[in-house]
Amino acid sequence: MSAPSDRPIETELRLANEAYRSGNLVGAETRILKLVETYPNRSDVQLAHGILLIAKGDPEAGLDALALAIELDPQNGEALGWAAYTSLNLRQFSAAEQFARSLTECDPTNARGHYLLASALRGQDRIPEALTAIDRSIEINPQDTDSLVTKARLLKDWQMPGLAVELYRQALSIRPSAPAAIDLARILLQESHPQEALDILDQVSPALRLEQRPHALTAQALTELHAFDRAEKHWGLAESFAQDKSVVLRSRATAEISVGRFDVAEQLLKRDIASGSAIDEAFCILVTARKITHEDDELIAQMKSVRNSGGVDGIRLANLHYALGKCFDDLKQYQEAMEHFDAANRLCLELYPRRKDFDRAAYSALIDAQIRIFTKDAIEEFIEDGHPSTLPTFVVGMMRSGTTLTEGILDAHSQVIGVGEQSFWPERAIELFHPVDHEIHFDYALAMQFAGDYLKVIEPKNDEIRHVVDKNPANIDLVAMLHSIYPNAKFIHTHRNPVDNLLSLWMTPISGNVGYASDKANLVFAYREYQRLVEHLKSAVPEDQFLTIQYEDLTSQPHETIDAMLAFLGLGSEEACYSPEKSSRTVLTPSVLQVRQPIHQGAQNRWKNYEPWLGEFAELLK
Repeated sequence: MSAPSDRPIETELRLANEAYRSGNLVGAETRILKLVETYPNRSDVQLAHGILLIAKGDPEAGLDALALAIELDPQNGEALGWAAYTSLNLRQFSAAEQFARSLTECDPTNARGHYLLASALRGQDRIPEALTAIDRSIEINPQDTDSLVTKARLLKDWQMPGLAVELYRQALSIRPSAPAAIDLARILLQESHPQEALDILDQVSPALRLEQRPHALTAQALTELHAFDRAEKHWGLAESFAQDKSVVLRSRATAEISVGRFDVAEQLLKRDIASGSAIDEAFCILVTARKITHEDDELIAQMKSVRNSGGVDGIRLANLHYALGKCFDDLKQYQEAMEHFDAANRLCLELYPRRKDFDRAAYSALIDAQIRIFTKDAIEEFIEDGHPSTLPTFVVGMMRSGTTLTEGILDAHSQVIGVGEQSFWPERAIELFHPVDHEIHFDYALAMQFAGDYLKVIEPKNDEIRHVVDKNPANIDLVAMLHSIYPNAKFIHTHRNPVDNLLSLWMTPISGNVGYASDKANLVFAYREYQRLVEHLKSAVPEDQFLTIQYEDLTSQPHETIDAMLAFLGLGSEEACYSPEKSSRTVLTPSVLQVRQPIHQGAQNRWKNYEPWLGEFAELLK
């Protein structure tokens, strides 16, 4: 209990706090300034002063007062919380981390402290540490929606959108939040669920003012659903309310490209380039929409000038090099093309920590675990308790091996639907495979719990659908596990000339989550590990469940190869499968331009154009 002489100070602080809460900042300030003048060494007085300054719009001065309060009383949890929060708002993430850590040390059960720590670590792009901190916050208070949403955002940052969706849905079930709902819709669009995204946006938009509504996201969903007239209205609104109209133009162009409306996208991008706003970004999108010709020489020269100006750096500069490389590849100027692809990959190797620190031993250990755990005998035991569904069909292989084309061919069949690259199983693998005494173990019981959840994600609305195609190439690492879970599922493995495959990866901007990319030696290493795994799969998974098709056969003998795939799935031939370029489906992968063209052999033996500059890739010619 305070000494009698201190009671007037606490009374004044209480009255100041009441004035502050009622919005009477003048009254609060009058009392607090008197207290600061009389009792400058009181931690609670400096805390009140800091909060007042923040409320008056001077967070820097407020943070100074809070720092003084903490200096006077290092255990002042309220001052530490305010200081961490204010530092976050000022984007002073290192300072925020220090304040939040002090708060968690003096009060380990303070969920808010762990939440603030996670936010500070996220601001420094220290995602694994941030996830540990936010998990502690959720453990203390499972109903804290701020922590659930923060974890969802961290998972999205960590390239785990499927798990992020679950967290957003959990948070929204506790407390509706327009920002969280909009974040969820954005991920659903990324995960090829435009109708679900649109449903969420339609629910949240009426509660917002017209200028606050997510018109661009709504327009994107409508575009992907081919509701072009409705989309036009929302694109117009998005542009009218946008501070930077170029962002809307580029978003729209990307959406139009995904549904094959290349002419519309080109006009939008030319408009954007003419405006002079971030023309490198518009250019990078434009080159994905069509072949580049010598009529574009002036534009290419302009982009070279942008590159040389020093006005772009980081990932923007890397993407510009990828785009210029694609231009010179189209123009058959292969040496200059490779110079740009090499420059892009050098930048990405430094930009993405998972590439810079790629651990070959750890990668091999994962392949070893798959081979050790999923022997033919072990699989036969697992499948006795497997899920009976025949719905899942997995198209797997190395990235850039023809998985998008294969999905498009199958999706054209009336009894098949493609759902793009679902992240469900690669994300769950972290939970399913865990080390015990330095050896990786598999949790089959948990996998079977996930089996039903996955079917809900891919469940078709049409009862006539017999196969749902998930074409995430990363599932190649999980084929044996997936066969153990779904013994009736089918796997179509796409294989391509190894040098063409790796060269295509070298020329394509891909997720920073792919650790072995951007280094030719690591790519060759990863390819050999992939070959080792495939050899095991051929012996462990029955031939009637695992079919390998050669990309070169698919493009040079399409009818025969397509018929073999359909027969493998127990389907009859349909004419639409031989012309997948006519499909109206949405394509969100880098192959968007190629799959809108008739099946052709143009990408076969592409490596010969680049033979002098293959480097380590040449090892695979043997």
